[in-house]
Amino acid sequence: MSNRDDYVERMKQQLDEWNADLERMEAKLAEAAEPVRSKLEPQLSKVRESYAGARQKLREVRAAGEESWEDLTGDAEHVWKTLRQSINYFKSQLKRPDQE
Repeated sequence: MSNRDDYVERMKQQLDEWNADLERMEAKLAEAAEPVRSKLEPQLSKVRESYAGARQKLREVRAAGEESWEDLTGDAEHVWKTLRQSINYFKSQLKRPDQE
């Protein structure tokens, strides 16, 4: 397996984990009181957009040739970092109303 294949596989596994996290958070949000849902649904939508961007970046890395895929990793890492931060922030916001 090439370095690119390893990288793509790690990206795919991480996206799968984040998707499962998002599904759990969506379920928790669906059970929340209306004011909480109204406040957090737009944030969840932004997280889902970031997730879609990360999936697109994965497709780009996967489609890149062996010699050019590394050029895309800088952008991919930025997308990853942004998505990770968005998910963590949303998790913290989703927990907060339950604690108040």
